[in-house]
Amino acid sequence: MKIRLEIEGKNAGSINYKGTDCAELAVTYLNSIEADEVFIHLEKDDGTRANAQFEGEFLAMSATKFIMTAAKSKTAAPQETSFPAGIDESEPLTLKERLEMFLRFEYPRIWFSSLDVKRQYETVYGKISLSTVSTYLARMYRDDILLRRGNRNQREYRFKEETASLSNMEYTLAK
Repeated sequence: MKIRLEIEGKNAGSINYKGTDCAELAVTYLNSIEADEVFIHLEKDDGTRANAQFEGEFLAMSATKFIMTAAKSKTAAPQETSFPAGIDESEPLTLKERLEMFLRFEYPRIWFSSLDVKRQYETVYGKISLSTVSTYLARMYRDDILLRRGNRNQREYRFKEETASLSNMEYTLAK
């Protein structure tokens, strides 16, 4: 599969991915940058193609859904539902998976507390206990996904920064 991202805005440029893990690499990059607009050109090994353009406040989440759905489908046309890399489509998302996706969308580059997450999560999905949120945030910190600062009463988390300064590069993965 081949994926070409054309980015407009702060991190303007284009980047190409090729190989078996290109969807995951493209999604990781998209979630690590700020962009005003993204054009995605995707070509599967069987020659099918899909193109999409995303802009606005839900850009990264929408683009991620498009890429992952197209990568998993038999043809390049995206379907209504999509799942992140490593998630089996036949099983619903676990609370941990849903919370991590939620955090990546709501708090991609800012510090946040357990209480911030609880309040925002409840406006979208419904009730969740503060202890559940705190437990999952601590596990994500332990799994080296999040950074942590402050004492127990003033603890805040943030996603680890990934290199976002890539521009006009191509990645090829050996099969």
